[in-house]
Amino acid sequence: MTQARDTPDAAQRSQHLANAVAANGMLLRGMEVGFITGELNYRAINEISQGIQKTQAFRSLMEDRGEQLAQTGSVDTLVRDLQARDRELSAGEQPSRQAIEVIRGIQAKARARTAQPRDYAALVAVHRLSSWKGKALAPDGKMVEVVRRDVNRQLDGKMLGEETEKVLKDPDFKYIMEHEKPESLNINVLRSNGIALEQYPKRAEQLRQREAERARASPETQQKTEEGPAR
Repeated sequence: MTQARDTPDAAQRSQHLANAVAANGMLLRGMEVGFITGELNYRAINEISQGIQKTQAFRSLMEDRGEQLAQTGSVDTLVRDLQARDRELSAGEQPSRQAIEVIRGIQAKARARTAQPRDYAALVAVHRLSSWKGKALAPDGKMVEVVRRDVNRQLDGKMLGEETEKVLKDPDFKYIMEHEKPESLNINVLRSNGIALEQYPKRAEQLRQREAERARASPETQQKTEEGPAR
């Protein structure tokens, strides 16, 4: 943040601010998993920073308020404003893009720990719109149902936005956003283009069952069971 404040060059300022977002994301991940070494991984910071710099929200924010944010010197303010700008831009109609381009942008946010519920929903929507069910011949000679995917498919921005809204309104998805650990969400985003996130209804059911088991095992529940129904 000091380097961003002191440089007069706009491009360098943006790079330093992106580095700060990346380093902050790594720190947050370390806190989530309970492991912080105190040593900087400059290669990882650079990779995450490059991904952040490619996002529309970051470029837009740098054009409008890059110098002001650098002078403020607050990483928390920078991240909050970046997320707010992302929400603002996501509310409008998105341009048509390849599925893989959308996926990479969401993965960049996940690595920087700036991803929001709409990003996770958009990732599910991307896979729904870029995949289809078909049949294939299994090794045993039987025809089986398979899912075929085309991450290079061009996605219509309006359709992607509408599908994202459907996911956001799904009760199972809302439950996942409220109860799943951030680390687990981000791991699913980063592995295999985030395909696993499509299974959120099954994961929501698992979390509900786990919550029900904990409720049954709680001391208060056991006490009520031993006392019997209230009279």
